[in-house]
Amino acid sequence: MNLLWSTPKAMPESKPPPEIRRWLALAISIALFATAVFFWLASSDSSGEFFAAACFRIGLVLGALWLAWPQLKRPARWLPASAPVIGVIGLIAIAAQPRLVFPAIAIVGTLITLSTFVQLFRKRRK
Repeated sequence: MNLLWSTPKAMPESKPPPEIRRWLALAISIALFATAVFFWLASSDSSGEFFAAACFRIGLVLGALWLAWPQLKRPARWLPASAPVIGVIGLIAIAAQPRLVFPAIAIVGTLITLSTFVQLFRKRRK
């Protein structure tokens, strides 16, 4: 049998388990906080302060992600399935024309609210 043409059996995926990802987010968050404190104390110029502020903000976001991880694993049941699609279309519209940010937010909010009400009324009919 030729080993080059033989098909391998299904190999298990090598994705890290979700808990490792959660703790990795915490470790990176702590490292970013430490980096922010170091640059805040050690630098006297504006670029060091800018880098410290950026590290602190990203560390805050990763810390919030670590706290919210269990809730992020399960989808929101009250949110309609069309909400992510509406959100992506809104982001594309804002990226194409940044001046439309306020009308786009209002339209996206209205469409998600309408689709939520439609979903609720469909559930009651069944």
